[in-house]
Amino acid sequence: MKRKWLLTLCGLALWLAACATAPTPVPTKASSVTPTVAPPAAPVEVTVIMGYIPHIQFAPWFVAERKGYFAAAGVKVNYTWGFEIDGLKLLGANQADFAMLGGDQVIQARAQNIPLVYVANYYNAFPITIFSLKDKKIATPQDLVGKKIGLPAFYGATYTGWRALLHSSNIKESDVQVQDIGFAQVAAVTMGVVDAAAGYSNNEPVQLKLQGKEINVISVGDYTRLVGIGLVTNEKTIAEKPLVIQGLVTALMRGVQDTVNNPSDAIAASLPRLPEAGGANLKATEAVLTATIELWKSPHIGYVDPAAWAASYKFMKDAAFIKNDFDVSKAYTNMFVP
Repeated sequence: MKRKWLLTLCGLALWLAACATAPTPVPTKASSVTPTVAPPAAPVEVTVIMGYIPHIQFAPWFVAERKGYFAAAGVKVNYTWGFEIDGLKLLGANQADFAMLGGDQVIQARAQNIPLVYVANYYNAFPITIFSLKDKKIATPQDLVGKKIGLPAFYGATYTGWRALLHSSNIKESDVQVQDIGFAQVAAVTMGVVDAAAGYSNNEPVQLKLQGKEINVISVGDYTRLVGIGLVTNEKTIAEKPLVIQGLVTALMRGVQDTVNNPSDAIAASLPRLPEAGGANLKATEAVLTATIELWKSPHIGYVDPAAWAASYKFMKDAAFIKNDFDVSKAYTNMFVP
């Protein structure tokens, strides 16, 4: 399975190279582009690849939809649910308008001449953690040496975060026993199959706490400056639909702020989209939302930090995730952030 995904990623660049159009230079400052075309009278439909199943972590989207922010911006959002790799593939081939992707994936795409552009920050930190039961006494990266660590896969955000944590802590990969445990991290940790596992800060650790487990959590974001998940488009969409991007980003950031300010209203707005999140699962939904809100809090919601991108690019190059040099400032822009 691991090899299959890696081969898929390698083949992706060749496929997209044939599909993608020539890159268009992308400004990186808000003042560099001022849309002059009048907003369309009818809503413009856009497709967003969400990168996961319908989940409370997408509450700001549901809030913006329910409160009419998207409609006021002249945008109608069509959600497509699936893996992040689907978003990268479709967006790179101009078969989708937007996708929710991590900065690491955008950097790998740009290194393969796939002209993706990160237009708004969604999570203010890279959300990957290494978690363990407290009696394992794994509280710092150095405590991982000699331990058995479970990864859901050897690709994607968890793998990038794991490698970044080792790199920043000067720990050799050979000093740790790593195994693929699939997406069963909670069970693997609880049953002692592994000493610790990688997962999202607003998912697996929350599940363990709800089970009454005492745990230790090492947050990758405390040791690295990897760019978290954000809203991503491509250069073609920026060139052809700047007002649509502006409207979508502005509406979504209002949804994020409203969710942070009033979690209860956000849950009420989300339940029509997530009926399974209510009833007996409501407590878990509230706990996950509380953890996710910590990833949204920011003095400037949506702001894309150039320093974090420079640090991410350096790590991705140093750790051999990418081989080709390119101008990383073309991979992101703040020109649409309110």
